[in-house]
Amino acid sequence: MTELKTEYVKHDFKLPDHSSELSKAEDVIEKLRERFKTIVKTKSITGKIHTDLYEEVVRVLDYVGRLSNPAFAIEDEMERLYILQYPKSPAMAKRLWLDHYDSIHHPYSLLKNRCYRMLEELDEEFQQVWQKNPPNWNI
Repeated sequence: MTELKTEYVKHDFKLPDHSSELSKAEDVIEKLRERFKTIVKTKSITGKIHTDLYEEVVRVLDYVGRLSNPAFAIEDEMERLYILQYPKSPAMAKRLWLDHYDSIHHPYSLLKNRCYRMLEELDEEFQQVWQKNPPNWNI
């Protein structure tokens, strides 16, 4: 049985190098995380502190999300290239395309997930201390 060569399609998708911007965003997230740890340790969360920190995390999330836009823009082109590369193995084409697409998104997803996790933890901390929903909830 012949084994198909499986590797990512070689193509210049003209994606920008955001490594510097992502590194800066990671630093900001770490500083926000340290502030949050102090708030948890001292049980000093208030509505204003919650809102201010929440908004700062959302700003970083928005920034990283905007950086990732070019990676979303190549989805259709990438899928098409994999289908053309592996016409006799559509399942392999799909697997490789999704793996490649995920690898491009990974650095962005990692930071976005850290932001989402911090937002959830921030809400949980407010609820634990005050036994009510955070001020940004409209429930």
